[in-house]
Amino acid sequence: MGFWELVLIMVLLFLFVGPKKLPEVARELGKGVRWLRKNYNDFKVAITREVNEANTDVQEWKKTKS
Repeated sequence: MGFWELVLIMVLLFLFVGPKKLPEVARELGKGVRWLRKNYNDFKVAITREVNEANTDVQEWKKTKS
């Protein structure tokens, strides 16, 4: 995201939320982003593990076939 995009988002947040609630909303958004990143990384690790296990199974199957 570019600088001007972030400025636009901050201005819109300020207009819609107001200055009093802005810190609270920013805090909650930060928590949400952290949660998404953590779950994305956990999902990525699980998928990578499953793909590696499947590749190992295929290689073993090819060895027994030969």
